[in-house]
This record gives sequence, structure tokens and C-alpha cells, in this order.
Amino acid sequence: MIPSVNLSISMATSSLSPPLAAPAPNEPAMRVFTRPPAMSPAEALASNAELGLAYSGSDTRADNHVSKIHTEIKVNDKVIARVYNSGAVEIADEYRFLEDELRPELDTMVGPDLAIDRAKRIKAALQRYGAVMQDELSPTGLLTAKLTKTPVLELLKAGTAQTQDEWLAFKAKEGPVDPGSLFSHKI
Repeated sequence: MIPSVNLSISMATSSLSPPLAAPAPNEPAMRVFTRPPAMSPAEALASNAELGLAYSGSDTRADNHVSKIHTEIKVNDKVIARVYNSGAVEIADEYRFLEDELRPELDTMVGPDLAIDRAKRIKAALQRYGAVMQDELSPTGLLTAKLTKTPVLELLKAGTAQTQDEWLAFKAKEGPVDPGSLFSHKI
């Protein structure tokens, strides 16, 4: 059956060359689909990058649903990262260097406690690379930062942010989504 299908297609499209075998993963044709090289922290902070809108589809159980945002992290008034109540993090491509800075092997918490910890680690990393916190600046300091193009950092706790107790109660009601999601205790 397959040879006859190929035969009829090749007869109908005789001017087309036969299909090529799929390229091996290391061939140049496959490299086109990989992510671009990560920017340096300085390039990312100067890039005017933005994450875009949070997922707002019908799957409200998704960790990255707009109703589960805990903290948004902004640089120069642009959202560059979002931390969700589960502790999941979404980062703009230009800020991929933060993935290494987060060091998930250090995670000892779940839920909003993890979200707060990860937001603090992102804040500390961005400050190490020269960003200044907006709420720590006087109006004059903020103006100076903008004039000197110093990246201004802001962490905004969302209205949908949950406490650890609220999150654990919600997870118990929602049902387990992943193994071990409720093996936690309040610290």
C-alpha cells in the first residue's frame, strides 16, 4: 500500500526531488531549531527584553496559568520573569543565564515558600550584575538610574499569590498532579 501511494505522488509531482532522510542531530540543518546562544547578563539587562503575557487558557490546573502567578520580576518596567505559586519559574529567553543562577539543586521547599526563595535568588543575581531595586531608590536615585541607563529592578507580588497554607489546602482539594507534591510541611 505505501509503495503505491509513493508511486502516485511521484507521478503527480515528477518535477520534485525525492524526500531526503531526516538530518542527524549534529548536522547544520538541525542546529537551526536550537535556541540561540544565551546573552551575557550585561547584554540581557540592556536588551529591553520582555517575557510576554502569562498563559490564560482553559487549563487552570497548569502551573503557569495566569491565576497562579506569585511574583513578577521586572527590569526597566518590562516583565522578564514570572514565579508561580508552585515555585515554577518562567524566564524570558534573553535572561536564560538566570537558569544557572537559580541552582535548583538548592531547592528544599515547595509551593509559595519556593516561589519566594526563587524570586529572592533572581533578585540577588540581577543585583550582582548591576540592577538596582526601584523601591530602594529615592526619587533622585531613580532619575539618576534612568539617566545613566542603570537597569531598575522591581519585584511585584501578584494579587493571586498564595500563602503556603492556602497553597497546601488548594493542592489537597485539587488533587495531586505530580508524585510527592503534598509531602511538605510548614517551616
